[in-house]
Amino acid sequence: MLQNCHERIYNCFHYGKRLMLICLFTAGLIISCKKSENGTTNETVSPEAAGGGVLVTDNQAYIGVNYNESFQEIRRGELSSSKTKWVRGFIDVLMHYDNQDLTTNAKINQYLTVKDLGYKTVLNLKFNFMARAYPAVNSTAWNNYISFIDKVLDRVIAKTDVIVVGNEPFIESETSTWDEPLNSFYKAAANRVNQYLTARNIQRPIFVGSFDNMYQSGRQTNAGINNLLAWCKATSWVAGIDLHIHHNNNPEITTVFNFVNDKIRDNQKIIITEYSLMKWWRDNLSNDLTSQFLTACNASTTDNIFPPPAGITKVWQYIDYALKNPRKVEEWNAFNQYTPFLEDRKSYLCNSFKLFKASSKFWLATYAMRQSYPLNTDFTATTDPWILNSLFTPRTVELLASADAQPRYSYLGQFADINTTNTTCP
Repeated sequence: MLQNCHERIYNCFHYGKRLMLICLFTAGLIISCKKSENGTTNETVSPEAAGGGVLVTDNQAYIGVNYNESFQEIRRGELSSSKTKWVRGFIDVLMHYDNQDLTTNAKINQYLTVKDLGYKTVLNLKFNFMARAYPAVNSTAWNNYISFIDKVLDRVIAKTDVIVVGNEPFIESETSTWDEPLNSFYKAAANRVNQYLTARNIQRPIFVGSFDNMYQSGRQTNAGINNLLAWCKATSWVAGIDLHIHHNNNPEITTVFNFVNDKIRDNQKIIITEYSLMKWWRDNLSNDLTSQFLTACNASTTDNIFPPPAGITKVWQYIDYALKNPRKVEEWNAFNQYTPFLEDRKSYLCNSFKLFKASSKFWLATYAMRQSYPLNTDFTATTDPWILNSLFTPRTVELLASADAQPRYSYLGQFADINTTNTTCP
């Protein structure tokens, strides 16, 4: 076929200028024939229809729910009560590489049902290199990990609206690797996702992250972090960056946004797939239970607010007690109401969302949906209190007859309002 193309070009020019226009047309056949010779299609796709990473043009701000890796916790009644439009979680890619269970894993199978329920989905691809060392760049193991991304996407891409390359790279890697090989690996992984989408004419926003604890000066000055941010900014098909903001006080949110604002382009977006006041909760675990709470516990025998056993005097002790003996929702709500460091932050979802929206680059945040804590495991004064962050309380509070969890004091109402009328915290 290539020989025929050459002959047609030669004949054009041999027979004179009258056929020049035809020659110009025919010259393009060389390229076409070479593509056919290589077994690829001769059809071209307009840039507007081409697959690959795409930018986000939606300027509305959203708040969604986050399940992390616990997709098995998805319950339709709770999702409906939240009024959310977005559901986020992550897949531990290297774990599934080891287990080769993409088609049988119950958590993945549950995730694949979410979009059919009418929700939009965000999926982070987690690579935990704290559990194993990075392989040598371009080694067999390295290339196997990167190529396995295709199999993951084969399984999930049809049910996924947004892909995030990474979960917490700088927590899930040793500090010594943060510049290299971390940068090379995550760039290769992101490129692989883009190549996969492009080859199949699929369009999806591709984010990179998450960049965690970015209010800390040690994060802001780290070369590896800044190199990855610079690559995201310079890469045209990267839709933006993912942040995780687990912090103590709300001004730290502003510090994060101020730092990353010029680290991405004006046409890129910021998503926040995890955020919380976990560090604030943790700093207050050794506080005493208040006299107001204990008074409420002893005020009546019929209000479902009962006193804790003797010897339980600290916040962390009461949480441990509730995890092992789930409480009535009225009692757990009273504990929140009469514990100042909880009550004072009861409007956190409203206040943080206002700070997010102050940035024109913000697009989407997802907040923890459900408490998760191992059974028969002590909660101590130094335990990270993730269970104080969620919208629903399946571990510290008795379940409903439907087996759905009770909503967390004040938080669910704010969350649902932001997703509907937005009158409580406009």
